Amino acid sequence: MGSKKSAFVVEHDFIMATYLADKVICFEGTPAKDCTCTTPESLITGMNKFLRLMDISFRRDPSNYRPRINKDQSRLDQEQKKAGNYFLMDIAKLTKEEEDEDKETSASLKKEGKGGKKEAAPKKERKEKKGKDADN
Repeated sequence: MGSKKSAFVVEHDFIMATYLADKVICFEGTPAKDCTCTTPESLITGMNKFLRLMDISFRRDPSNYRPRINKDQSRLDQEQKKAGNYFLMDIAKLTKEEEDEDKETSASLKKEGKGGKKEAAPKKERKEKKGKDADN
């Protein structure tokens, strides 16, 4: 899958969408009147945003790992919504995915010259530069 090719898939089966997606674009607004969409986000972030709009929370079934809808206002539903985790997945995957997304965002911003931290020159180089400026 290192070919860096993309496909835009509109899928209405939530489980299938989670299996297919690496990135998610959420649309919100009034159908056929006013609509906005997000930039592509990681699976976790995008699904959390979508489920928050729908006021539904999901958990992973411990036996087959498929997403399951929590009962509205159940203890788990309330805990997840309070924590902002509408789409609960493996914590290790969440952390890795968010790290990868942050790296991609930083790299693309640096490539475009729009941001990222500019690394300061090491102290030794700065001192040498000052010395040269003083000589001129």
